[in-house]
Amino acid sequence: MSAALRSVWQQVVHTKRAYMNPHEDFGRANIFRAAIGTYIGAFLLFKWNSSRKAKALKNEKTTKKQAIAEDALARAGLA
Repeated sequence: MSAALRSVWQQVVHTKRAYMNPHEDFGRANIFRAAIGTYIGAFLLFKWNSSRKAKALKNEKTTKKQAIAEDALARAGLA
């Protein structure tokens, strides 16, 4: 059991060293970090943009509702 666990752990460590080695200047580690950073940045940008659009849509809906209510009051002669 421990031999199997040790071999699995060695594969994990080997993979980590292959992609996350901080001693490489222009190697896989920097490319990997740049790719992950790009994906995280794009995700955060899309989340920010969608929340901004949702707020704008909500404000537009409330403005329309208010305009409709004011128009109805004006037609009824109460405003």
